[in-house]
Amino acid sequence: MSEVVKEGSASAKIVEEEVSLHEQVQERVRQGATKRVEHLDASGLDRDLIELRDAIAEAKPEDLAPLVEQMTRLAAIRGRLGKGKDLPIDMSSPYFAHMVLKEGKKVRDVLIGKRGFIDRQSNVQIVDWRNAPISQVYYRYDEGDDYDEEVQGLELSGIVELKRNVSIQHGNLRRIGTLQGTFIRDREGQWHEASGDSAPVLQGGSGKAVRAPKKPTVSKHGGKGDPRGSQNKASGALGVHGVGPEKADKHLPEIAALIDKEQFDLISQPESGMVVIQGGAGSGKTTVALHRVAFLNFADRQRFKPSKMLFVVPSKALVRYVDAVLPSLGVRGVPVMTYTDWASRTRKRLLRGTKGKYNHDTPDNVVRVKKHPALLSALERYVAGQVAEAEEEFSDLGAGEEKVIEEWQRLHRKALVPRLRSLYKWLRSARLSSETRFAAENRIKGLGVRANDSIEDWADVMTDFTRLWAAFENTDVSRRAVEATVRWCTAQDLESPIEEEEDEGPRVSDLDGRTLDEASQAGLFDTEDDPILLRLIQLKRGSLSSRKTSAISYSHVAIDEAQDRSAIEVKVLLDATESEGPNSEDKSVTIAGDTAQRIVFDNDFGGWEQLLRQTGNKSVTVSPLKLSYRSTAEVMALAREVLGPELAPKEDLIARSGAPVELHQFGDAGEAVAFLGDALRALVLSEPAASVVVLTRYPEQADVYYNGLRRAEVPRLRRVQRDEFSFEPGIDVTDARQVKGLEFDYVIMVDVNTNTYPETDECRHLMHIAATRAAYQLWLVSTAEPSHLLPESLRDF
Repeated sequence: MSEVVKEGSASAKIVEEEVSLHEQVQERVRQGATKRVEHLDASGLDRDLIELRDAIAEAKPEDLAPLVEQMTRLAAIRGRLGKGKDLPIDMSSPYFAHMVLKEGKKVRDVLIGKRGFIDRQSNVQIVDWRNAPISQVYYRYDEGDDYDEEVQGLELSGIVELKRNVSIQHGNLRRIGTLQGTFIRDREGQWHEASGDSAPVLQGGSGKAVRAPKKPTVSKHGGKGDPRGSQNKASGALGVHGVGPEKADKHLPEIAALIDKEQFDLISQPESGMVVIQGGAGSGKTTVALHRVAFLNFADRQRFKPSKMLFVVPSKALVRYVDAVLPSLGVRGVPVMTYTDWASRTRKRLLRGTKGKYNHDTPDNVVRVKKHPALLSALERYVAGQVAEAEEEFSDLGAGEEKVIEEWQRLHRKALVPRLRSLYKWLRSARLSSETRFAAENRIKGLGVRANDSIEDWADVMTDFTRLWAAFENTDVSRRAVEATVRWCTAQDLESPIEEEEDEGPRVSDLDGRTLDEASQAGLFDTEDDPILLRLIQLKRGSLSSRKTSAISYSHVAIDEAQDRSAIEVKVLLDATESEGPNSEDKSVTIAGDTAQRIVFDNDFGGWEQLLRQTGNKSVTVSPLKLSYRSTAEVMALAREVLGPELAPKEDLIARSGAPVELHQFGDAGEAVAFLGDALRALVLSEPAASVVVLTRYPEQADVYYNGLRRAEVPRLRRVQRDEFSFEPGIDVTDARQVKGLEFDYVIMVDVNTNTYPETDECRHLMHIAATRAAYQLWLVSTAEPSHLLPESLRDF
């Protein structure tokens, strides 16, 4: 609700003061624009500087010194040319806050913007919000407060007589925020005073989001209990027992208590078989996967020992969360890992001595080739070729060779390495001449050495263009991408990927901080190489095993957010799962994910049916979860509109009602920080247990907002760099890619601008993920033109 500002009222006086001040600043801006025309045109120098920059980029080393010297000289002249004459402020949004400070008998107006400018003659004083000492007064004190600050040796003391924030967009004063109220100008130029719910506030959401549980307190009478339980138990549909009053995961049973018959049926599926769960954001798919692990462990403790199950998640933050949840469900000791960590550890365990360092700048087209489903068939054909070559080795043994070949063919169900081993054992008792036996044994030994060299296998496949192109020719991967992959892998293969003893002594570093021997990809793996090597090991050895390591296998594997895994990654995990019978259907696997929440776009994921078909599982039914337990109907409706009609799920939206989604538009990050600082300080005071996340698109933006909010003295503020979530009440500032699978009471997405979130599928998915982290309330903050991914009705409000 809002009311028109009445002429002659106290509200009208506030509006008149700020309009007059804005016109005063705009007049000075216009004067500055005229002055710039009168001064010497610097465009010629600018062109020269650009030409010099390009010349330096292409110059030979011996020509660099004079070019750099010339560029430095021209830059200095260019800097002096406009000094004191150019107006260094944004004409469309020169400032976002206004203070009146009384220092003794002196009273002055101070404006705060993203760039500093002081013209005492025109009585215009704008300071930079990021580094001007006086700006701290604005962020740290309220109207009417006495302030006393010492910054960089300067004593600042006085009274904040007036403190207001304003929003100026495209040179127009749009909003005035004061202690007395908030005033907004509509498109017709009429000023309104916001009242009631129109005044933006974060409230009512504390405790709505799931928290990472602490170590459970086990009842002295309880034990682990029966995870199947009763759907009527107060503790939830699964009736989790053995957890005392200190159990922090009080929200998980709340979700479980709402589990419907279909969801409970998923959890309690027969021990063998694959369960594929397609669930939208907050639908409880991870919860179902966790409870299924607990159910299986209770149903068959011998088969489903915790140490024989594996739970794969997309981030280390989720590793910590799931690792804490499972004990609260009565299951301790289940390995919970990201796929990258699991694959790396497994590869180093099976290929002892291989390097643990990786390339961090693998070209995108190479990454896509290494993740592409077509590589699965390339590896299978390569190993099949080795098997055929092995049989040819037995074709000229002399007398009795037909018996050797017959036995070799009888063992066709075995993988190459165990097949050679079985044939070697058979030779000991076979009725063959000593010459034939000796020749066969020698050839088996030679074949065995080669068959166990998985790194050489990797090089044979990945550096052979003809072999690779035969697999990719009929796909959407270009010939150029395959050629680039072969060049990259050839460079990787130039140096052995086996760890060697290093000489003691200082190591010379390159410009980027890496030692010179790490400056290229030679001898280093890409993270995408691990699943390729593991798949080769499976194809050659029949399992994830080595001569010194017994087979690594699991009775149950759960893969969370599987839409971001490649076909080869999933295939490795599926084939590492033990089968209770002769068919793949006898394996116990849970796959959970959401096609709308992709953040990886180089894995050629085309839907669940396609992924299952590529991994050899054609008859599996995908089970949808439709009810959203986390986000409100308002948040989910926005998230669906962001996805657009082609990507959004077709099912009806089922979710609880909650606070409306709000878009707050500002002209600059500093203005947004001022607004958010006030709102977040108030929230921490009123709801100290609330969890809040401030989300940016990029890490660099997160740094800006964290530093600004810290300057505004927002309490319990944390800059989360990478998977460092504490799951404690407070305010986390991070980028959107870090929060996959997590949830918060309040989500504030900042810089939701057209240049930050353009109209691409990747941005649609990322904005959808970020928005649906909100369990209660979602704020969107733009500091330029709002992203066109947002509904037009929200942008025009």
